Amino acid sequence: MTDTSLPPGIPAVIIGGAVALFAPLTGFLGGTIVGSSDTVGELDPLFLWLFVGMIIGGIGGVVAIMGALRWNRANHGSR
Repeated sequence: MTDTSLPPGIPAVIIGGAVALFAPLTGFLGGTIVGSSDTVGELDPLFLWLFVGMIIGGIGGVVAIMGALRWNRANHGSR
């Protein structure tokens, strides 16, 4: 029977990369759906949704980098 499990860190790279890619796009889409307010001085929903998407995407990028570092350590440790 063969071992089909993924190396350590690969799931974090895949999930973190997907979150980093799709969170800002989802934030932009959500802000576009909500629309813009006509009141001066309020935060524009498009900006707010995109900002939150960028924050979540940044967290996803950090998760992907941490997964890549874990995968790299696991590969160098086996030598």
